[in-house]
Amino acid sequence: MRQKLIEQIGNPLEWNSARKANLLLWMYLFDQLLYQGVLELALHWQGLDGWLNRPQAYFHRTFFLLLMATTVGLLILTRVVQRRRGDSVIYEYMACLYFGLTHVYYGYTVGLMSLPVGVVLVGAPVVGFIFVHHWAVATAFISSLLLLFGLSAITALGWIPYAPIATSVHLADGQMDPLWALAYIVFAIPHLLFIFSLAFYVLQRWRAREEAANHLSRTDSLTGLSNRRHVLELLELEKSRCELAEMPLSVIMVDLDHFKSINDRWGHDIGDRVLTAAAHALRDSVREYDHVGRYGGEEFLVVLPGLDTTQSRSLAERIRQTIASVRLRLPTGERISLSASLGMSCYDVAEMVTVNDLVKQADVALYQAKHQGRDRLGVAA
Repeated sequence: MRQKLIEQIGNPLEWNSARKANLLLWMYLFDQLLYQGVLELALHWQGLDGWLNRPQAYFHRTFFLLLMATTVGLLILTRVVQRRRGDSVIYEYMACLYFGLTHVYYGYTVGLMSLPVGVVLVGAPVVGFIFVHHWAVATAFISSLLLLFGLSAITALGWIPYAPIATSVHLADGQMDPLWALAYIVFAIPHLLFIFSLAFYVLQRWRAREEAANHLSRTDSLTGLSNRRHVLELLELEKSRCELAEMPLSVIMVDLDHFKSINDRWGHDIGDRVLTAAAHALRDSVREYDHVGRYGGEEFLVVLPGLDTTQSRSLAERIRQTIASVRLRLPTGERISLSASLGMSCYDVAEMVTVNDLVKQADVALYQAKHQGRDRLGVAA
């Protein structure tokens, strides 16, 4: 169920602009319904006369309803254009500006220096920079900040009232009225939940995408083995570990015999199947903590930490026999049998060699095996 939901939602980072704007507007509509619900409750509760400025509440109620209608209209617009012209970043600018500027207005009605204003002002840009085009967020943030400073200045000058809907925000002793403190918390909670949820989901998807990209950068796409760069990195790592533990290290170079003839006779599709079958055989032959990578073309590199020459020779022979036992059935009914030549080099911690030396020695041993008739193992001196 969870996986199906994730597949349906997709990666928010890959959504088009209209869909991102649509999500932001849906969240905003939920906020507006909450604001309107609290306002209607306050207007119909006679016991709040000392807590609410009723004339101002009725005055601003009209604007609240107009803003809700505007949000619904923008939701319809962004929904309609999602599939056809949804890639224009203008929708993100529009949604961010609308969200930021009108939130300043909502904040003004209950007090600009309040908890909900602070949560939106700090939290929304942080998540916005992850989810929405950064210039759209920056434009909305700066515009909202300028509006907030402007409103704060003219309220300080007494040109307009501070928190016109609210009365008695603070008690005679200077402490905040518990009822208004509760109201501020109610207004802030939806923003906190949305910010946390969206940030968590987007960052999770971001991490999954980075892991997938990292895996692809280390993996050969055809065989699923480590690619050349990664298997050499693993060889370097195992060499360092073996030096610390004073253990031997062996390297085996594997080359499929007559692979060019297979490609020439049956085509590259069959050649790819041969490489995949050989890769499976290699994985099945080695230990769990050994490393196998595609070195290039039909060549594979096997890293065997902790095995000396005798032990590596035995495992190399098992690799050779496993590959030789592969029988690939063709659509024509014919069967292809495989064989491989192997070259092996071993490293003792008392020696001074590099990773390149080990690979070159195994490569030299491999060519010796080929010159001696193929389908055999050559061991570097």
